[in-house]
Amino acid sequence: MRSFSRRQVLRTSAVGAAGAAAGGAAGVVGGRVLAQRRSPTDRVAPRPVAPGYLGARTVFQASPGSGAVALTFDDGPGEFTPLVLDLLGEAGIPATFFLLGTSASAHPDLVAREAGAGHEVAVHGWDHQDVYSKEYDQLGDEIDRTMSAITSAGAPAPRLWRPPYGRVDAPALMVAASRGLDVVLWGHHTPDVATAQGLVGSVGAGGIILSHDARSQPTEALVRAVVAAAAAVKDQGLALATVSELLRLDAAASS
Repeated sequence: MRSFSRRQVLRTSAVGAAGAAAGGAAGVVGGRVLAQRRSPTDRVAPRPVAPGYLGARTVFQASPGSGAVALTFDDGPGEFTPLVLDLLGEAGIPATFFLLGTSASAHPDLVAREAGAGHEVAVHGWDHQDVYSKEYDQLGDEIDRTMSAITSAGAPAPRLWRPPYGRVDAPALMVAASRGLDVVLWGHHTPDVATAQGLVGSVGAGGIILSHDARSQPTEALVRAVVAAAAAVKDQGLALATVSELLRLDAAASS
């Protein structure tokens, strides 16, 4: 067993204290910054105001019995949305687009094009900020504004919400429940071309794939790799579906 002198112990304690001071109320353990401990009531949802069921489904993937895969794109509409729509049209692949309200307001023509091509249009957020940074009323107002921007562009009322970064807590779940939105996360992510190409042979029935068509991540090469991989998955016998269709197929298979 390794022993330590009193001087070594004091030196170690001083380093830990300095790390905690540098990180404010956070501590540093093994090179990892530990978040400040919060009260259990720091982020809670409002109490329901009326009797009856109130809940929000959270989905990472569907069951294999669905026989389908859902391809999704976040953060748009934006720079790469027209290319994504062109490639999806050529491949005959439907997708679900989780939109930012600011971008939907700026590009209603692209929202209309997504819906007109048979893709599903859903909510990402008004902007790309963590839901933890927003109070319940502010978050609800921003989701309402995003839904309004989507429907004003001619798309159907959204039924799905993917919070930025995939982070969700009780107030966010209450916002989703009160607006009849399912919360959709993912099981596969495509941050680079190699990972996108690796979808072939790794994604199975029920999978939900996260991709991007705007902001910092997408490139033309990545967008092309994602759609090419989805087309290859389709050629292998799996159906490609919007998220809502995937969930309907899942429910039918389970009944």
